[in-house]
Amino acid sequence: MNYTMFYQHGSAGIVRGIQVGQAIGAKLNPTEGYADDLCIYVKRPPFHAASYPKHTYIDTVDGLAVIPWLIEHPDVGVIAISELAKRELIKHLHRTDIYVIPHHHCNYERLQRPDRPVKVVGIMGSKDSFQLPVEELRKRLADIGLTLQYDEDYWPIYGKAKDPRQKVVDFYKTVDIQVAFRPKSQRTLYAKFRCPLKLENAGSFGIPTVAFPELAFEDEWGDNFLHAHSMDEIIILIKMLKDYPEVYRKMSQKALEKAEGYHMDHIKQLYLSLP
Repeated sequence: MNYTMFYQHGSAGIVRGIQVGQAIGAKLNPTEGYADDLCIYVKRPPFHAASYPKHTYIDTVDGLAVIPWLIEHPDVGVIAISELAKRELIKHLHRTDIYVIPHHHCNYERLQRPDRPVKVVGIMGSKDSFQLPVEELRKRLADIGLTLQYDEDYWPIYGKAKDPRQKVVDFYKTVDIQVAFRPKSQRTLYAKFRCPLKLENAGSFGIPTVAFPELAFEDEWGDNFLHAHSMDEIIILIKMLKDYPEVYRKMSQKALEKAEGYHMDHIKQLYLSLP
């Protein structure tokens, strides 16, 4: 079977389009020669909705806008990014033949954090990645001998900057604990279409995460990360990881083992196994 990936500009296009496409040897956004291929459209329907290849799948990711089109085209295959998203899609599409393919993490090389003192707490993502006062967090971390690294410029302009995967890898090489806190993001339907990518990325290096228990985090990762509901809890849990090496090692190992299932080696096989 030959494969073709169709995608648009943006993070999903780079990660679920280009990166996955390269891993499975797919054609990328061709204009012809794909009629007999297994075609995967990332977060969007086919450009020519009235005519599409027989083996067509929509990789929904977090693209809620594709749901109405899928309702009208029950013959098209559906890919969900998580079991949580699949359960929600079943409600909307009234069908159960939905394939779950999780998000792969960034750490293709299986790099691991060196055995070093815990000094740096990291936040990776947009301003919404930490929905508490950042400067208060920075000060309270300084009070216990830690520094904060917050990378908001983690995603380059499409096609204009450093390989985004390598940029994320380089960030995780520098941190010892990850923090994520997005309770406001859980109030919308979109929350059910998120995935635990932050946990996967950090965990693949053996870096523990302290985070608000988002729906997708809790559903897939359970107790493989530390759950926090306030600034005070964040500081308590970070201090515990810093002061008790045995706790750090336990959470690091749990995260590392859990993250292995999201390595590209495993994820690409799910794409290649699509009927």
